[in-house]
Amino acid sequence: MPRAKAPVVEPLDEQVPDIPVVPDPPEVPEPSDDEEVPDLNPNVSVGTPFVDETTPNLAEAIMLMTRELRRRETPSRGAVGKVKEPDTFDGSDPRKLNNFILLCNLYFRNNPSYSDDEPKVTFALSYLRGTALEYFEPSILDSEEIPPWIADWSAFIRVLRTQFGPIDPTADAEYGIDSLKMQDNQHIVKYNVEFTRLAIQTGWDDSVLRHRYYSGLAERIKDVMGQQGKPATLDAMKALAHSIDSRHWERHREKSRTEKSKPENKSDNKSDKKPNAPTSGNNNPNKSKGNNNKSGKPSTSSGNSATLPDKLGKDGKLTPTERQRRFDNNLCMFCGGTGHTAKDCPKSSSSASKAKGRAAQVKEKEKESSDSKKV
Repeated sequence: MPRAKAPVVEPLDEQVPDIPVVPDPPEVPEPSDDEEVPDLNPNVSVGTPFVDETTPNLAEAIMLMTRELRRRETPSRGAVGKVKEPDTFDGSDPRKLNNFILLCNLYFRNNPSYSDDEPKVTFALSYLRGTALEYFEPSILDSEEIPPWIADWSAFIRVLRTQFGPIDPTADAEYGIDSLKMQDNQHIVKYNVEFTRLAIQTGWDDSVLRHRYYSGLAERIKDVMGQQGKPATLDAMKALAHSIDSRHWERHREKSRTEKSKPENKSDNKSDKKPNAPTSGNNNPNKSKGNNNKSGKPSTSSGNSATLPDKLGKDGKLTPTERQRRFDNNLCMFCGGTGHTAKDCPKSSSSASKAKGRAAQVKEKEKESSDSKKV
């Protein structure tokens, strides 16, 4: 069978209309921090931009999203760091007044409740003690007129400085910076702090302050700085002096650690030598007996001399030979020691023995007189 012919599709004369282009949504300007964004749709809550799904307005949705993101990114202003309250001021030391005023100003800056001058003055008055508080007390309690400084912080500060501050701060600073001297055993940080405090009050230029700073440095820092050359500015000289001082104390710590390890080595060497050294007590027993002499002097009655029974006669007294030997050698007639007589002998504890010693001394004197007569 012959194949059927496919029908031919004739082109249409009508033209296909173009698809309209959808324009981009208009740009919505971001609101500033102070500008309040109006609610475009009161039915939609602020915190939930996608609750009402029936709202097809894209611009409103973008506005709500922007507001929510801005609310989340904004930090809370309630978290403020705590500042230490100032120490009390009694007016006895004028040098502490600047520190008191500084701490008060820092506390006021961190606390918005002290934006007015009157709360500031009240706060400062509550931290005064002693003479400083007694000066302001009559003006507050007994005076019918309100003092002008009660509501003026600047006027209150001027009264404090006039009554309790240095009489001539500039002259005091100049004298202090002239007499300021860094010690060799002192760290440079303390010297730098004191020098900076005084230098601000003097009003001197950089060249004068640089000369004063160098004059007050420790000699050990000057020696090193003289080899490297003096810097041309005060800041450069402070940096160089601080570097030299840091290296000095680092080297000092190294030496101290080395010296601490040396005694341990010496003790080990001594312990090794002790077993080889001979002991005096085992080799010479006679030396231990000689140590019993309380006077600390060698005694001639012990050692090579005869024993005690050979020195006494049948009556229990010293033999004439032994008595003469002790007399010739200036020995004690009681113990045979040197440096004392029989009446002062430490070994004669009883009164009877002391009496015998005195009798022996009398006999010695009689014998000595008889011998002189014979001569």
